Amino acid sequence: MSVINLSVQLREKTSKGQLKQMRREGRSPGVIYGGEEASVAVGFYSRDLEKIFKGSDKGINTLIEMQLPEGKKETVMTRELQRDPLTEMLLHADFYRVSLSERMTFEIPLAWIGESMGVKEGGILQPGLYTLTVECLPTQIPDRIEVSVENLGIGDKLLVEDLVVPAGVEVLSDPEELVVSILAGRVMAEETEEEEKEEEVSLLTPEAEVE
Repeated sequence: MSVINLSVQLREKTSKGQLKQMRREGRSPGVIYGGEEASVAVGFYSRDLEKIFKGSDKGINTLIEMQLPEGKKETVMTRELQRDPLTEMLLHADFYRVSLSERMTFEIPLAWIGESMGVKEGGILQPGLYTLTVECLPTQIPDRIEVSVENLGIGDKLLVEDLVVPAGVEVLSDPEELVVSILAGRVMAEETEEEEKEEEVSLLTPEAEVE
């Protein structure tokens, strides 16, 4: 797994006025924390971090090597992003120090692969999960967990325990949790209901004739 560089500047405790000035200049405040070292307040150009996320399939799970002044470096991952709810402008970022030799917990997106037999027959693919909780080394984080649904018919389902994950990745999600199921489509459900009604009528007809 590649590590992407991001240049940052150290910053002192910043007033609201200074924060506004930073953002007018296209920079965002952030903090690096975790491990045995003290937290470090930093500033960085928002476009540089946005470019990292845009170019990586791992999103906030992307490994970043912070380039600090005087040649110091910090290997981090993005723990939290704060954005303006209207403009989506990046307001603040939390970065967590990581060790490449220590396992961590991550949320990995699920991706449906193929078109199920049930969907081809008019059924509906109903996801139960969109992410999977796993534990692995930062260098082993998968971009996604693929879920093959091609062989699923109407009424079939997959559980967490049915998924195949890469070597070195341990699944922490409940093994009995539903991942995806194939439901009967609306038209098919209506047809089944109509057939059941017809069967009920046919069963009642002989009794009606006896009376």
